[in-house]
Amino acid sequence: MNEKKNQNKASPVKADLKDYTLDLPMFDLGEVIKLVTEIHEKGIETATMRVVAKTCGYASPSSTPFYRRVVAARLFKLLGAEGASLTAQAVDYLRPDTEDAKSQALRNSILGIAAYEEIIQAHQAKRLNQEIIANGFMRRVPISRAGAILCAKAFISSLKFAGFLDGDGTLKRLSSVPKEERDQTTPERDDTGGGGNNGDGSKDAQGRSYSLVLDEHRSIVVRAPLSIKQSELKRLQDWLALQLLVVPDETPNSGKSE
Repeated sequence: MNEKKNQNKASPVKADLKDYTLDLPMFDLGEVIKLVTEIHEKGIETATMRVVAKTCGYASPSSTPFYRRVVAARLFKLLGAEGASLTAQAVDYLRPDTEDAKSQALRNSILGIAAYEEIIQAHQAKRLNQEIIANGFMRRVPISRAGAILCAKAFISSLKFAGFLDGDGTLKRLSSVPKEERDQTTPERDDTGGGGNNGDGSKDAQGRSYSLVLDEHRSIVVRAPLSIKQSELKRLQDWLALQLLVVPDETPNSGKSE
């Protein structure tokens, strides 16, 4: 009798899986963008999280809807690690200064999550199955099936928001997207020239990364100062012509046999 009790006592008890995780977004990218936009428009980026939660209509910072949105915003790299400060990636979306800055911010937000990128690469040009995606999440993180389904829904909704899905729910073919080289938690740059000089280590010298999407499989990323001289632009153009293999544009009849 005592031996049986001791055996039961020694047997490990399997912990119940929880319905939530801090490793995957439980709210989709569209909902996170709404929160980030509200924080920006109401000018509460430097306020305490209690003030941010109240101002955005939540009871407290620990209320589940608010807390999970904030966790998702940090996973998408739209909020800094602490407080409600917006990242440079969030600013690129809210106030884009190049033609593709907004779309690139969305792509980086999604592909910046390792589990998301793995699933995307494995499901190129396929219709997404929520159950299969949920199973994949359960294999990656300790979460219950109910929680994994919420994460799968958030994943699919995020892809739809970013324009990654066709009308029938098929995942578009996506090439790897270059990550921004600048620190994503760096505050918005000062284009007026304040806060720095033109010496080494200045904001102007550090510059930022600019990306040009050529097509869905190719893109060019250039890291440059915020301003260059006309003569330097000419040097850059000449240098690129030497570094890249430049081929003629294809004509409408190219590739056809005569």
